[in-house]
Amino acid sequence: MPPSTAFAHRSTPLVAYWPVWLCLLLSLALGLLVQRQEQHAWRAQQRESIEERLTVLRDRLEASGQATFAPTQSLATMIQVDGGLNELRFAQAIERALHLLPHLRSVVAAPDNIARHVYPLAGNEAVLNLDYRTIPAQWAQIEAAKRLGKPMLRAPVPLVQGGLGVIQRSPVYLRTPGAEPRYWGTVSAVADLPRFIASAGLGDEAKLELALHERTADGRAGARIWGTAVLDKLAEQDRLSRMVRLPGAEWLLLARPAQGWERAAFWSPMLATLWGGCALVTLLVGLLTRMWRIQCRDNEALSREVEQGLLMRTELEASQARFRTLAVLASDWVWEQDADLRFTYISRVAEQASNTASNLVLGYRRWESPALLPGTDWEAHRLSLERRETFRDFEYAQVSADGTTRYVSVSGAPVFDADGVFTGYRGTGRDVTVQRRAEAALRASQAELESARDRLQAVLDAATEVAIIATDAQDQITVFSRGAERMLGYGEAQVLGQSPRQWHLAEEIDARATSLSQQLGRSVKAGEAFTARALDEGSDTQVWTMVRRDGSRLEVSLTVSVVYSREGELIGFLGVARDISAQRQAERDLRALNTELESRVAARTSELADTLNTLQHAQVELLRAERMAALGSLVAGVAHELNTPLGNCLTTASTLEARSVELKNELSTGAMRRATLDRYLDDTSTATSILLRGLTSACDLVQHFKQLSVDQTSEQRRSFALESVVADVLGLARARWKVTPYRIETALQALPQALDSYPGALGQVLSNLMQNALMHAFEGRHEGVLRISCKPLDARHFELRVEDDGVGMTEEVRQRAFDPFFTTKLGRGGTGLGLNIVYNIVNDVLGGRLELTQREGGGTCFLFCLPYVAPQLRPTGTERRGSSAPEEHLEPQPAAGHGRPH
Repeated sequence: MPPSTAFAHRSTPLVAYWPVWLCLLLSLALGLLVQRQEQHAWRAQQRESIEERLTVLRDRLEASGQATFAPTQSLATMIQVDGGLNELRFAQAIERALHLLPHLRSVVAAPDNIARHVYPLAGNEAVLNLDYRTIPAQWAQIEAAKRLGKPMLRAPVPLVQGGLGVIQRSPVYLRTPGAEPRYWGTVSAVADLPRFIASAGLGDEAKLELALHERTADGRAGARIWGTAVLDKLAEQDRLSRMVRLPGAEWLLLARPAQGWERAAFWSPMLATLWGGCALVTLLVGLLTRMWRIQCRDNEALSREVEQGLLMRTELEASQARFRTLAVLASDWVWEQDADLRFTYISRVAEQASNTASNLVLGYRRWESPALLPGTDWEAHRLSLERRETFRDFEYAQVSADGTTRYVSVSGAPVFDADGVFTGYRGTGRDVTVQRRAEAALRASQAELESARDRLQAVLDAATEVAIIATDAQDQITVFSRGAERMLGYGEAQVLGQSPRQWHLAEEIDARATSLSQQLGRSVKAGEAFTARALDEGSDTQVWTMVRRDGSRLEVSLTVSVVYSREGELIGFLGVARDISAQRQAERDLRALNTELESRVAARTSELADTLNTLQHAQVELLRAERMAALGSLVAGVAHELNTPLGNCLTTASTLEARSVELKNELSTGAMRRATLDRYLDDTSTATSILLRGLTSACDLVQHFKQLSVDQTSEQRRSFALESVVADVLGLARARWKVTPYRIETALQALPQALDSYPGALGQVLSNLMQNALMHAFEGRHEGVLRISCKPLDARHFELRVEDDGVGMTEEVRQRAFDPFFTTKLGRGGTGLGLNIVYNIVNDVLGGRLELTQREGGGTCFLFCLPYVAPQLRPTGTERRGSSAPEEHLEPQPAAGHGRPH
């Protein structure tokens, strides 16, 4: 009697049904995990809602602070222009501000730190002629403002008039040409603290507990200014905060829900469904266990053979399931404007520096010049001028006489006559074009470099099922991926700079060298056993035995490829190893099982004919599963395709890094010249182009194989216009299409509403169809037109049409166009996944329908019926086998036709 059968007979019912108890435990654990995730999601949603409300309150408080203390800035500017202040000018300047700001109690001007001017005087008589030096707390604020040379804000402050207030004090300095600025005194604005808080709407917030605190130097909450003291005792994770920037101070606005943080409901439909499904699975496991026990009693003689056959099949399927792969500074000029803000004078330097004729500026307001370019917030600038405020470093762009774009930075101050009447503005301008272009180029270069590094690292890190090891020409390791760490047990820092031969068997290396010597007809040393054939044929795939760090051994399929530089020089080797231990063991066990079964079949009697048929059927199924291992060759091909772009990107990135270091050194020593920067920009453009091509090719291969399932990865959802997405896609494709004789035309009718959908997914659909047209529709033709159009259909849907006047397709090709891996260009650049991805995105992500027809006059037409509002993506409840994270999908809808393979 086999041991497993004997154990089944001797064990108690509770022990015999251990799979049922295991399923129950797993169901309970899974339910608790789902419940915990729902709690986390609920808490995150609640915090997000409160953060949005807190941001609105913060913005209101900042706006109220800016409006409340704006009169002190205007008063300080008036004093600096006039050289002093009289009572009439003071009252005129402050009267209107107090009328608009009821919570502003008073404005005080204190020459020589004595309150000589107070408005309104009624109710504030105690402040008039007050010497601030006699009040230590307020004098300390004035001293701090003088020391820093900028406004200082304090709250809460006990007021002489009574009550608590918010006081801003701004030091005023009189400037005399050729002399140091002279301290005139201080300008103070006093606001009632409760009314100031109420003006921002904080006092009316019933759903939140709020508090205002001073912000310390390390960003923490300091002394409390206003609000409940409950928030002071809470931990950081139990309250939310927003920094409030006011003229002269930085505060922290703290908040939490008025009723405390709520918890999600213990029970949910999803949890009920999950546990119901687990109960059903547990019942099925119990029934299967019972049937297994009955079968063991009825067929003891053959139970061991059947059990081993099923085990071998399971192990082989598991082994096959793991066969997936990642596969210049300018001089300033002077300008003047009249009271109507029209230019009356611009110095000659302006024409030379900005290359803009004076007749395009004189007589115009700054925002009315015909040479201006869009993109500047002129409304805020005009409001500042209406308030007669001094402005500095205001930038805008304009077109010069030679048609180039120039960036101009201007600063100005209002001018008043002896009677205080506004007569215009006077200021300076500067051409900052060279600086802005250099900054933009440097930012773009740095961003492209960082993006290239991140994408390369992401590709390597994503390939966790295989080990990727790169060496230089001296057989020293330069790249050791996470998959290699997982497979061999070594850390990257432990092996960099060493030889990969350390985890290979010496006798196996010697045997391989001897075999290669016979095959190649020349002497091959042990050190050349891995690279000899790769140097002759470009790559070499062999089965090796590797020794892990813990001493255990595993069999791997190792593909070694040669890596050359752009100049054709050998720079190293790239190895991609895949663990095939389980597969090899399954093959050996299967051969042993087949041999044993064949020897036993000869001795079986006719009464075992049914059992023999069952075993033969199992053999057929195992052989069919083994044929599926042919997918492994496709995996190896993808790995081979990744070798060249990854090698090119690695070489280009290292060269770009060296050029960046040289440019940084020249910039730090002050020896950088324009010619050096131009050469660097040319090299950077070439390098980024190579990086983008290589990384895009690698990423596309990996992404395509990850997207074989119907589900699409989740992406951000937002409201957008269809025209903007089409414009973005055409902008990215323009560089490739402009070198071809083919054209793209658009005819987009205005849709009655914006789309609430996934712009990334829609852009991918358009990009794949444009690429498909280049590869198939216009092949062998000297001209062609791709047309993109849209029109509304009803209140919920619109039609998107992509058609070409190309060569068209046969009915057989059209019927199979959306099948994965079907392509008419196998081996010539086609993967057969482009239109399969289009089909999945349109049906599963965008919630639409896709129809493919022949176009009248020749060509192909893709017709999409899409909703304005895409359906919400929802989790499937299960994970696709081999996926690194749960995916999201929609119920697929049948397509009305098929399309051209990509």
